[in-house]
Formats: sequence, C-alpha cells, structure tokens
Amino acid sequence: MLLANKKDAISFSATIDAIHNSTKNHVLETTAAKARRIKTLLANYETFCHYYFPEYCYAPFAAFHKQIQQNIAERPNHIFLEQWSRGFAKSTHLGLFLPLYLKCKGKLNGMIVGSLNEDMAGTKLDDLQANLQANQRLINDFGEQYRYGSWEDGEFVTKDGVPFYAFGKMQTPRGFRFKWKRPNYGLVDDLNDARQLKNQAIAQEDKRWVMEELKPALWTREWWLVIAQNKFHDQAVTTLLELDEEIQTTTHRVNILDENGESNWPENPDFAKAAIANIKASEGAGFIRERMNTPFEEGTTFKAEWLNHWVQPLPADKYDGVLIHYLDPSYKSTDKSDYKFWILLGKKEINYDILDAWGEKTTSKNMWEHAYQINEEYDTANIKHCIEASFIQDELHGRELDRVAAEKGYMLRVNYDKRSKGDKFQRIETLQPLFQRGLIRFNIEKKDTTGMKLLRAQLLAIEKGSRLNDDGPDALEGAIWMADKNNSRATHGTRSGQYHKPTIRAM
Repeated sequence: MLLANKKDAISFSATIDAIHNSTKNHVLETTAAKARRIKTLLANYETFCHYYFPEYCYAPFAAFHKQIQQNIAERPNHIFLEQWSRGFAKSTHLGLFLPLYLKCKGKLNGMIVGSLNEDMAGTKLDDLQANLQANQRLINDFGEQYRYGSWEDGEFVTKDGVPFYAFGKMQTPRGFRFKWKRPNYGLVDDLNDARQLKNQAIAQEDKRWVMEELKPALWTREWWLVIAQNKFHDQAVTTLLELDEEIQTTTHRVNILDENGESNWPENPDFAKAAIANIKASEGAGFIRERMNTPFEEGTTFKAEWLNHWVQPLPADKYDGVLIHYLDPSYKSTDKSDYKFWILLGKKEINYDILDAWGEKTTSKNMWEHAYQINEEYDTANIKHCIEASFIQDELHGRELDRVAAEKGYMLRVNYDKRSKGDKFQRIETLQPLFQRGLIRFNIEKKDTTGMKLLRAQLLAIEKGSRLNDDGPDALEGAIWMADKNNSRATHGTRSGQYHKPTIRAM
C-alpha cells in the first residue's frame, strides 16, 4: 500500500493489528453450519455489524442505526441525506459498515467517496481498506480480499473485482470503472468547508459536483448515493439538496436531542443526558449547528446576551388582554419550503413573554394541527390566532385549514394582519431596543424545545442582506405588533370573557 507519509503508515499498521486481533475466528463448524450462520448474519444489519466489526461497535446501536437496513440498504436508487448529529457514527456506518454489508450480500459493484479534497477522501477509505485486508472473520466467510498490485491509498480493487475510489471535489469521477462494472455506491462525506460556504457560488458548485460529476458516475441499474453530513450551514450541500424540489431525496435527520429533550442515542454513555448537558455547556452556538441540525451564522442585530431573559410564565388569564398566536406560514404548503412559524405571546404591562415557539419545514396540515393543539392546551384563555394577510397564502393554506377544521369539528378563528408591512429587516430591527432592555422574555419551561432553540438561532443570525431563514423573527415581530394593537385597553383593567371554541370560520 502506498501511503502519504510515515505517520500514516504507522497509523494504518496499528489499525491493521487492532482489526486482526479483534476478529479472531475460533468457530469450528461444518460447511452447512457456516452457510446457515452467514445467512443469518446477512439477514440482519445490526447482527452483521456486531459480529464482523467488534472493535468498532463499542456501544449498542441506537434506533436510527438499526433502521439503516430498511431505510437505506433495501432501498436502492435513492439519494439519502443522512443529517445525523456530530458524534453519531455517520462515517463508521455509512462509510464502512453499510458498503461492506452490501458487498457481502453481493450488491456492491464498487464505491466512490467524495470529500473536500483527495487526501481527505482517501482517509475515508482507510478503515474499509484495513478491514478488507485484515478482518479475519470477513476473510473466513467471504474469502481473501487483498489484491496484490492494486492496493494503493485512495484507489484499490479487491481480489473479487470490487473497486474503491476516493475523489476530492476538484477532481472528476467521470468514466471510472473496473472492467464492465461502474461503482454503484456513492458516499459524500465532509465535502463542505465552513469558510468556503460563505461564498454562495462555491456552495452551488459543490452541489453541482455531487449531482453532475459524482452521481452520473454511478451504475444506472442499481445505485445508492449517501450524503453523510449534518445540517450545519444553510449553504451546505445537504441543505441545498433538501430544498431543491426538482431533486428527489430522502432525509433522515437525527438531532442529539429529540423533541422532548431526551437523547437520541441513550444506549451510548457518551450521549447520556448528563453527558449531553456538558457538551452543550462547552459548545455554545456550535451545539445548535452541529448537533441539532439548526444552521445559523451569528449576525449583528441581536446580541446573545440580550436573549437570556428567561421567566416562569404567568397563568394565561394574568396576561393583559388576549394571548397572540401569530403565524408566518411561508408561501408554499410543502415540507421543502421555508419554515412555517407560530409564536404564542403574552403581554404584561411593558413586557412581552414568548410562551411558545414552533417552527418546522412541514405541510400546511401539520401547521394547522399545531394551532389546534395550542388552542386546546389554552382552552380557558382568550387566544387570538393571526396570520399575515395574503391572497396567495389564503389559496395555499385556507383549503387545508378547512380540512383540519372538518376533522376537529370546529373552525379555528384566524385573523388577518392586513397592514402594509414594508421592509422585513427594518420591521424586525425595531425589536432591537425591546431585546436590549430585556422586555422580550422567554418561557423557561420551553427552553429545550426545538422551536424555541430555532427561534433564538434565527434571531442571532439576523443581519441586513442575510439570506438565512428569518421566519421566526418575522412571526415574533407580528405577534408583538398585534399584542400592542389588541391589548391597549389592558391598562384600564378590562378583559374580554372566556374563550369558547367557535363553530364558524372567520378567515
């Protein structure tokens, strides 16, 4: 094997020794028993991995690891966006376990790895190459893999004729094949550089490279293209592919914490709840980007220290006037559009309490179902549901509201914000003195919810000319404007009566 330097050679040699020593085969079995055992292992991805790669399986699999077989292995001819939290073994599963699982099942023609540069891409193949060379259990069950004269770093072919190639994004994999075979498993791992992503042209070129250089190099009859990258930036290739409605993709997003604030890999002690709390405390904004798949770049409009006013919320009937539930709906009803964002706001004298924040790239149906959920949760309170007035939005979302209303048995009263809004950034920027004085406060009971984290991330990212999502701040500005408009009489001690669920539509 040709290696770049002595350090690489020493590291690779140590990996070879560790794999060789951990995969000793002590089983004495008949040919028939061996065949039965192999058949059992190939039928279950998790069992296969634990048997053949004990050195790597240092923790039990999480639920999302166990689903790789049905979600990816058994679904060829798809582009998979695997947006897993950092540390959740993306490269190990998608760059080692899965391709060798496919190879042992006779499904792998060859593999292409695409990364930031050729050296990094070659490194992605190191563990795979080492296992093919030294894993005694693989060799015992599937034969010798090492091929003399074709075992170089970043480009090698196994004894049974399966090639593996590594390419940096400045190279092209066009036309690569071994004999008649074109590779049919493509892995994109660490393609983007955060500094380069500040240049939109570079980000678009990275996307073009994946779709026009790597993807067409795969076998057309049966193929897998896997993008192993968390959603750390709005210009990252996984984000751009997810948003492109002309490209069919399947997204598997796994944050470090689920919607209830629990670990998504509790089986691993490194990601127990207490361990995650320590990670969060030491990473700041990086935790949100890298582990919660919520991209943002800190802007200049709102400072982080202004967003640290947490309060225990008042009972709903102690706020002045009505609670405002304000929606920024996005102009499309699909789950590949902008975020649909609800803000629930209570005003008390000069303070504005954000009681709940909900933002998702989802369908209109889910958007309205959340509004009904809030309506029922605050059943005894006066809630005014508000939406930005627009004919387009009415056409897109009004029909879906009617459908959800039919299911619920009553119509949600939704009020239009009909003002002439003007420049969005200038409106959002008017919140700056309220934040600076600590008058906008956050519900501490919702501190760890995805929606509240997303709102705060978007607020931190706001700056003039930014192309990052601002749906949450836009909804917040609308909620505060509506609260001021509707609660002006609160200083006179008046309140409207108990809210009763309506039976007619007021939209």
